[in-house]
Amino acid sequence: MSLKSKLFERADGATLAEDNRGIMAEVRMIGGALVAIVIIALVLTEVYNAINISDSSPFSGIVDSAETTGVAAITLLIVGLLVLAASVIMRFMGGSFGR
Repeated sequence: MSLKSKLFERADGATLAEDNRGIMAEVRMIGGALVAIVIIALVLTEVYNAINISDSSPFSGIVDSAETTGVAAITLLIVGLLVLAASVIMRFMGGSFGR
């Protein structure tokens, strides 16, 4: 048995990939959502850097509002995920925060 498999094995012999406790599903969901937000933010950043729309263009207002609204939306998504994570942690600790 390798050192890596010993590090990621629980006392009952199950690995982290086989872990079916309730908290693990929520951790995977929150982690997956954060990774998706990072990927979306990187793609949008590259798209905005790849195109150049001048300020005199008829689409400049749309681009400006999309950039400001998009930043606000991603910020609210991250804050929402942090609140969700706090709710999961509080419920795991025995409290009833949020539900």
